[in-house]
Amino acid sequence: MASIRSFLVIVLLSTICLVNFAAAINGYRSSLREADSLLHKQLQETAQLLEGTLLDGAADYANTELASTSEHAWFQIWQQQRLRLRSPLAPGPDFALQDAGFHRLSFNGHSWMVLVHPAHHDTAGQRVIVVAQRADIYQGLMERMLLESILPIVWVLPLLGLVIWMIVGFGLRPLNRLARLLRSRRGGDFTPLQLHGCPEELDEVVRSTNTLLAELARAFEREQRFAADAAHELRTPLAALKVNLHNLAQEGRIPGDDIKPLMDSTERMGHAIEQLLALYRLAPGEGSLPVQLLDLAALAREVVADSYPQWEARQQQVELDARTANVRGDRFALQTLLRNLLDNAIKYTPEGGQIQLQIKASSAGVEVRLEDSGPGIPEDARLRVFDRFYRLGGDRHASKTIGSGLGLSIVDHIVRLHHGTIELGHSAALGGLQVRVWLPVLPAAGAGE
Repeated sequence: MASIRSFLVIVLLSTICLVNFAAAINGYRSSLREADSLLHKQLQETAQLLEGTLLDGAADYANTELASTSEHAWFQIWQQQRLRLRSPLAPGPDFALQDAGFHRLSFNGHSWMVLVHPAHHDTAGQRVIVVAQRADIYQGLMERMLLESILPIVWVLPLLGLVIWMIVGFGLRPLNRLARLLRSRRGGDFTPLQLHGCPEELDEVVRSTNTLLAELARAFEREQRFAADAAHELRTPLAALKVNLHNLAQEGRIPGDDIKPLMDSTERMGHAIEQLLALYRLAPGEGSLPVQLLDLAALAREVVADSYPQWEARQQQVELDARTANVRGDRFALQTLLRNLLDNAIKYTPEGGQIQLQIKASSAGVEVRLEDSGPGIPEDARLRVFDRFYRLGGDRHASKTIGSGLGLSIVDHIVRLHHGTIELGHSAALGGLQVRVWLPVLPAAGAGE
């Protein structure tokens, strides 16, 4: 259903038309019955009048024609099955009806109602009066009346449709207010809806929606609490484990080839914990992100400088092309976005490879484009890499790099919080992966609005 309003207008107009048409048809049929009854009565009166004026005392009369000025009626007088007298428009002797009563027949291109009336004063039953009137005149009159009763409805349909449209729109105003209230909500706002003057039919919808919002708030709270508690509880024993492994490596109690997998696993666990904490901080809550005006180019320079030890150790070449690009957003979130993108590029780009980070600003927003000379991501897997804990190739990835499967998922989450878009493709310049992030200009009130 495209629109409730359009549906109601169409249904109501159709119902009004059908009801009026049915009423007009019923009135037409009733009028036809009344017209037939009136016609029968007129024919009976005409036959009785002829019987009284022509037959009384006129048993023998010449076979002559009776002058008549009416074009819509005629009569015949039969005696002993012979036509004795007729009006000018009446049919000749070849036309004879034997059965008494009313008959409908066609004559001279018209429809006629005919009454065969035996004379009551003729005890021998040899005299018959036949009178007829045009029936199609009454039928045409009824058809004109039907048309005149339907045409005004057709003419007034546009005005009636406009009136119904306005009335339905007035009745749907509470539903429109509810829709605007829901559209204006920030992500993560689970406070109950407040819709004053709500009709009874919509009140149940509001109550159900508030119940659902309360359940969602509790579910998000449980998820955030679990992720935060788990990450904080794991940080301390993980730090102790790292220290112990470092001491064992220094003392030489365990061969280096045996301890390296343990240290790699520990690093991977620590990376996953840090990503979980970042995801917790960015998870939607009842408030909005702390939005401020930021220079994304300056943030990019900070991130590149902080990651220098990583890409320098792999002898990679990182190029940054960034000029002032102001954007409204959360500093921690955008910094995490740039860091995760660059960390992924460093991890999966081979030693001695190239990474290019470009930031361009326009009146509509800011574009972040990162390209590398790594293996890239197959086209059929570019959507799945945004799923939590998904890693291309699983733990047996050909790069042998440590990862948690949360980096791009967090990036996608940050982009959506800032109402932006992210696209993965093939880098034509470097042959690896190309990541394009578009962050639109946001109103001063914040990214969540």
